[in-house]
Amino acid sequence: MKKKYTWIRQITRVLLTLMLTIAVSVPVMAEPKAVDVDTQLSNMYTVTVASGYLALRTEKAYRDANEIGQLYTGESVELVDASDSTYWYVYSSKHDKYGYVNRKYLANSSYECTVSVQSGYLALRNAKAYKSSNEIAKLYSGDIVQIADTSDDTYWLVYAPDFDKGGYVNKDYLVDRNPVIRKTVKVTSGYLALRSEMAYDDANEIGRLNTGDIVQIADSSDSTYWKVYSERLGKYGYVDKNYLQ
Repeated sequence: MKKKYTWIRQITRVLLTLMLTIAVSVPVMAEPKAVDVDTQLSNMYTVTVASGYLALRTEKAYRDANEIGQLYTGESVELVDASDSTYWYVYSSKHDKYGYVNRKYLANSSYECTVSVQSGYLALRNAKAYKSSNEIAKLYSGDIVQIADTSDDTYWLVYAPDFDKGGYVNKDYLVDRNPVIRKTVKVTSGYLALRSEMAYDDANEIGRLNTGDIVQIADSSDSTYWKVYSERLGKYGYVDKNYLQ
């Protein structure tokens, strides 16, 4: 009987050893990580150059020797590090490389503006100058552009998604989309005239706004007439600010 129990104990040890080995070898499934889609989108930037290309570099310096890739308008890069004031560290899926680029040639949806012109169009240009020869596209009221560089007093570098082009536009014809400031029309009688000019003249009326109408503020720099966008009429114009609340 003693030998029989000894044999049973040996078998039991072997089985326990096998069970422990299997338990250790079974992989533990990692808990899936939540993906912040908004963060991913905000880290994606569009290359925006009026001509030529944006160099992807191995270091934060402007030298031909450190170029490792050429990026063109419309191509996307993922922002990795934005701590430097001039050169941002990015990942280019096109080249499957990390590198540095000049940040003023990057735009994304976090800073968008709406084109606002009284008539005609806003020219997208390949140079910061008012010349018919440098026009590369025509932007109309309501068109959206993404802002890349605002360092110039007159011409901003923008990316126009509808044309997949980068270029310069006169900043005075852009309205910041974020945030939108809205006001409500309030008149005791009659209507509030939407005008094409900052002057009280029957000839410049382009629309009639009634109490309760909503307008978006485009420019509030004048002491009397503010430039607004009427959501109901779908028009830009000037109104007497004293009838807005």
